[in-house]
Amino acid sequence: MRTALTYWGRSQASAPTSTLVIHRPDQINWVRVALQFALGLILMSNLLAPFAARAQNLGTSPQFGQAVQGQQATTVEGTVLNIVNWSCNVIAPVIAVACLGIAGWHFKSGRGYMGWGVTGVSLMVISGLGRMAEGFITQAQGIQ
Repeated sequence: MRTALTYWGRSQASAPTSTLVIHRPDQINWVRVALQFALGLILMSNLLAPFAARAQNLGTSPQFGQAVQGQQATTVEGTVLNIVNWSCNVIAPVIAVACLGIAGWHFKSGRGYMGWGVTGVSLMVISGLGRMAEGFITQAQGIQ
């Protein structure tokens, strides 16, 4: 009968060493190169687009609770305003509660929970900052 110490102890034989050998292909994968170029072009255009875009003049006061001054909700400016309001007031809190619930479930079952918890708290912070900025701007409209 073996004792636990000798059963779980390390063996006296050394393990074989392994070396990692990377073989490069003989031909260039042109599909991959084209996809990388296209994705790089998309990334660069997304980074440079704000410099080329023209913003609409809102006048002296910001607009909240409605589409941008002189625009409807179907225009680009009204759509962006609606997306920001929807994401800060609805989407981020709902996903945050789901992440915190998953973190609790993982904690209970003994798995890693910190990533889910940090994500949930971060989404709540993002939602709160968006609401706070909206509140500050709305409060400042009456100040002359």
